[in-house]
Amino acid sequence: MYSVINIKTDPHIKNRAMRVAKKLGISINAVLNNELRRFASEESVTFDMPPVPNARTRKMLAQSRAQLEKGDYYRFRNNKEAVDFLRDELR
Repeated sequence: MYSVINIKTDPHIKNRAMRVAKKLGISINAVLNNELRRFASEESVTFDMPPVPNARTRKMLAQSRAQLEKGDYYRFRNNKEAVDFLRDELR
């Protein structure tokens, strides 16, 4: 006995997935069933989404890039030198 699952997905993703499945000689149903089995077995899911920084973080990154481009940063030869620098800064 089988169950039917209806899903909504981006048509471009569906078409790309169907082309790849056809190229590999398998059905899209086989791909989806495999993923459902893996999900049920592992009880976990991974979403590959690129991280998108929020506005505050984007601003900080832009400031950091500008500092790097100007050469406005410290370079240390080793960890001790870095720790000593931080100690001096905190005094």
